[in-house]
Amino acid sequence: MKKKVLFVIDTISVGGAELSIYEVVKNLQHTDPIVCVLYHAANGLQKEFEKDHIPVIFFDIQKRFGFKEAIRKLNDLIRIEKPDAVHATHYNAEIICRLAVPKFKIPLICSLLNDTYSKERYALFRKREILKLELFRVLDRLTAKRADKYISVAECILQPNSQYLNLPIDRMVVVQNGRDMDFYHDAKPVDKKSIVPEYQEGDFFLVSNSRVVRSKGFEEMFGAFEILVKKFPNLYLIVVGNGYDYAHYQERAKQLANGNRIKFLGPRLDMPQILKACDIFWFPTHFEGSPGVVIEAMVCKLPIISTNIPSITENLVDGENALICKLGDINSLVDKTEMLLQNPELGKQLAKKAYDLGVKKFDIKTLAAKQEQVYLDLIEEFKEKRVMAKY
Repeated sequence: MKKKVLFVIDTISVGGAELSIYEVVKNLQHTDPIVCVLYHAANGLQKEFEKDHIPVIFFDIQKRFGFKEAIRKLNDLIRIEKPDAVHATHYNAEIICRLAVPKFKIPLICSLLNDTYSKERYALFRKREILKLELFRVLDRLTAKRADKYISVAECILQPNSQYLNLPIDRMVVVQNGRDMDFYHDAKPVDKKSIVPEYQEGDFFLVSNSRVVRSKGFEEMFGAFEILVKKFPNLYLIVVGNGYDYAHYQERAKQLANGNRIKFLGPRLDMPQILKACDIFWFPTHFEGSPGVVIEAMVCKLPIISTNIPSITENLVDGENALICKLGDINSLVDKTEMLLQNPELGKQLAKKAYDLGVKKFDIKTLAAKQEQVYLDLIEEFKEKRVMAKY
């Protein structure tokens, strides 16, 4: 009889962590997944879960936190479904599960998705936002030991998170984000005019695919594009995704002399097709874990320009399989982009090496099996210790 794993996540909107959960659960072979979505949201991935017959339960919580309501509903769900383990992803989901799950005496797994409390993140915030982040960090640290295991998406964030949360490294295991290689290999590029109706032969597409928030490097992208488009008037910047600052950057684009050449597509599920229609992938992010969007660019053979932060340089090497610019440096992003615009052959060489690594390291079937084994080992460990579930 298969073991049952309950996945608890804030939303299943179109985003990196949400897509990674979807990729994992649809590839599990020896466990039965149930996905619990806590908050009322667009939940753009719902149809994908339904298409693959993955059970999804929506709590539809309207409040920003709603911890009391979430804990009550989660308690009821666990008593009904009797999962053998629970895996929480996203800050709210993890805090809620750390407060609710341990009394049931079943394994609780949490996720390490990025370098959450890095100095780079604090540098982006005003004093009030820093105070709020510090309060989140204190609650995170106080409850962290209530989880039995942490799945980290990258090696480079183990030590920082161990320090932030006062956790031993041996409570953590690395399983990188992965993608379905067949889905990307089989994809055909969309017609460029479906992205830019006024497209003309010779136009060049820079593409960004991420949450539209400042920390993803949008200040640098907008600044660099404003400089580059004066020298290369055939450039377009394609912005894919949604986020807190989406309306802000739409308004910013209107204020730029060439802002009409910045196209906002919103969240999309046909990313392989879009990426294959573009020319350079821009990702000047400030902090990350193991960004799935970079993996997608790698397996679509798109030349990548990103920043010199550990979660990027863990896989990408400047001049070998990508170009790496300095964090927060508009001129560095301009220089690296000019290198590819003036030398397309270099871009092809970099993209080929990145593709080879992506196919080898980030195949979701291999990574889902590794993650599933974490669940099974932890369930077996509880059994050997004679820890009996109390539903």
